[in-house]
Amino acid sequence: MRAGLALVVSGFAVVLPAPTPAAAASSVQTTIGGYPVWAHFNNPHAAANGADNTIHLELQRLINAAPKGSTIQGTLHSLSIDSVAQALVNAEKREVIVKVVIDGKNEASTDSGIDLLKTLKNRKFCSYPSTGGRACISTSGDGDMHTKMFTFTSTTDPNGVARSNVSWFGSANMTYTTGPNSFNNTITVYGDTTLMNGLNANFTDMWNGKHVAGNNYYDAASGRGYYQASAADAYASPEAAGETDTIVTRLNDATPDANCRLRIGMAFITGGRPGLTSLVKKFKSAGCQIWVVVGTKTDGSIDMTESVYDDLIGAGIKIHRMDMVHDKFFALYAKFGDTYNYRVYTGSQNWSADALTDNDEIFVKMAPESGTTHPLYDAYFTHFNDAYNNGVACTASNYPCK
Repeated sequence: MRAGLALVVSGFAVVLPAPTPAAAASSVQTTIGGYPVWAHFNNPHAAANGADNTIHLELQRLINAAPKGSTIQGTLHSLSIDSVAQALVNAEKREVIVKVVIDGKNEASTDSGIDLLKTLKNRKFCSYPSTGGRACISTSGDGDMHTKMFTFTSTTDPNGVARSNVSWFGSANMTYTTGPNSFNNTITVYGDTTLMNGLNANFTDMWNGKHVAGNNYYDAASGRGYYQASAADAYASPEAAGETDTIVTRLNDATPDANCRLRIGMAFITGGRPGLTSLVKKFKSAGCQIWVVVGTKTDGSIDMTESVYDDLIGAGIKIHRMDMVHDKFFALYAKFGDTYNYRVYTGSQNWSADALTDNDEIFVKMAPESGTTHPLYDAYFTHFNDAYNNGVACTASNYPCK
């Protein structure tokens, strides 16, 4: 399916997810928390030339539809797609207020897209010179500004309807390698002012280079780095080592049992988040069925630390490796309180210590879907299987699963 066509799935049971839909979906429209939501996906496996442009073309559409006098604020970890940079420059020329923060590693780049960004009045290449870090908030020498996020005070939805207070986030960079040539996902939420304001608060702290003691930006007690809204809740890194784990704390909302289903799409997995490894194993031991698809290294092996691989395989969790997976999401069907719900968690965080403690990142928990229709979950279910079903099955005896 190409961009603009909605995913249509029927026959889903209330308790168990449905069989895999036959065709890949590039977009889906639904309502989450009372607000219109679109999700978009890149599936290079299904693309004729191995490049699926769905996501960056959608971001360009959002930028191009922003009217004079409106505001665009965005974060870019990396960029080599000139048309995205040109869209931002064109928006500024038609008197849209454009503000962009960019990971500091890009400042020395001679890429033509970066040269275009340098012409913007309001752009900032982040860095922390005393440590060599490239993040905006994080002071770590290993820190990156890894968030992929844009907000729009005014634009249109894919149907051409004028919308205000729009939030866009997900896994895709604006480069060909980790954008069109990779499995990626993004979500756009229309009209949830509280969500947009929360993401803008995070953006403002990045723009201002807000550094905090102990590099502990996420602080639930004070509300810093924590943005709750109707359609989604967002959680920002960095978080001090030894504190909580953003993903573990969110997934802990669920009570795993024999009806539970968890699918994880991840670019890479390291041993730096033992709490997350333990949580996934705990879900499995409680009866939850779990599938994982992970990207590959340049030599074709699975991009997963061997100790975690052994832990997950040993627990009976099914793992496939697939070239060019750049996703970072969890699609979960489970019991939340007294009710079974379908829930998607996405954003920029990989399953790594750097994503939690060193980088500027966001992890987003979408509001739940329940009942007989759950289009957002269904779309992520399909996207997961697009990669998993075309990947290589990993076993206890075949690490590194080449």
